[in-house]
Amino acid sequence: MKSKTKSNKTFEKKKNSRLKNRRGVADVISTMMLMAVTVTGASTLTYFMNDAFISGNLGTISTLDSSSLNLLLLAYDTRDSSTLLNLIDVDNDITNGINPLIDPPILCGVTCSVVPNAIPESGGTDFIALQIQNNGLNPIFLEDIGINNVIHDWDSSTSGIELDASTNDLVGGKYPSDGMFSILPVGPSPITQNSSIEISNGQAVTILIKLGSDDFDILLNKGIHVSFDVGNPQLVEFLIDSGDAR
Repeated sequence: MKSKTKSNKTFEKKKNSRLKNRRGVADVISTMMLMAVTVTGASTLTYFMNDAFISGNLGTISTLDSSSLNLLLLAYDTRDSSTLLNLIDVDNDITNGINPLIDPPILCGVTCSVVPNAIPESGGTDFIALQIQNNGLNPIFLEDIGINNVIHDWDSSTSGIELDASTNDLVGGKYPSDGMFSILPVGPSPITQNSSIEISNGQAVTILIKLGSDDFDILLNKGIHVSFDVGNPQLVEFLIDSGDAR
């Protein structure tokens, strides 16, 4: 009788030991799974955060929660080039007559605003070209554009006028005046500038901005803060690099 009882106790101890070992293994597996989920989540969050910084999107949480996120920045061009975003004759003269051995090259604003509405080649202010798309379900209206917090309005004199930045425009309308912008359809030349600030849903357009007397000169390879006012409480904001094209 005693030996049977002893045998039963030994069996129970072994059984309990096996259960404890299994529970121990289960705890280890659970901990490892939790760590894997945590690492995966952190990696995913890091990817999206890095992607946001690479794309230059400065949208705040309030912007991300609004429909204005549907305005996408597809490309931009602020180079010393004769075809900014493939726009024929839109030529930036980055040096603008400044001695490159003494002064660094710039996107010229206030320094080159002495001659009203002259093209950069003639000592006028430089251009910035942006390509955006309305990815929303409804049309949007581009009220104004901020460049480093300086507001640029739409130049209504460009409405329905063919773009031509090959020579100085003394009358106005062939390209946006200093401190203003025009809206262009995306496509081959010749290009007729849009007749309104409306951008239809799904439509991609090119925005041509001419710096003005209120714009400080912008050193190359420096960040440019760009904001779009499309009538929402929050602006749609991006950060681009001067001198680069994307």
